[in-house]
Amino acid sequence: MVRLTILAASVLTVSLAFGQPAWTTGAKVAPVAVGQSPNSSAFGSRVYFAGQPTQADLAEYAKLGVKTVVNLRMPAEMEKLGFDEAAAAKAAGLQYVSVPFSGMPTDGELAKIYAELNKSGTGKVLMHCASSNRVGVAWAAFRGTQHGLPAEAALAEGKAAGLKNPALEKLTREKLDLKP
Repeated sequence: MVRLTILAASVLTVSLAFGQPAWTTGAKVAPVAVGQSPNSSAFGSRVYFAGQPTQADLAEYAKLGVKTVVNLRMPAEMEKLGFDEAAAAKAAGLQYVSVPFSGMPTDGELAKIYAELNKSGTGKVLMHCASSNRVGVAWAAFRGTQHGLPAEAALAEGKAAGLKNPALEKLTREKLDLKP
């Protein structure tokens, strides 16, 4: 029992020392084309980012091995969509998680997003909003605070994932303790 505890503590220490899980090694954010999804990109082969996907796009993401959809859009935005995204995701065999926010997500919202992104080591994730701006905010915060990526590098990944809005970039910089 003592050996197991020491081994577990050693593994945890090594994991924390390196900061990033193995599935992130060598991965970069790069544009990808998936159906009609605007501003779509991917971090390696595990995390996809996009503006609002269509119903057909959700099925395309499922074919790529995506297991979970994380929707960052507000309920009022979703009412205007024209289809029930949660039902469409379920029909495509995808788990559906809604973590709506505008501006900078709260720590509680970020914790929910991080929990889903951390699963991408075992199953691919699609994170989307309307345009991919909020996706970039969440990704930059995730990489900077959870993986220990230097703040400038985390912000660059967030921009590559869709962060274009100057006001959201300012909030992201503040979250990462970067000067404007």
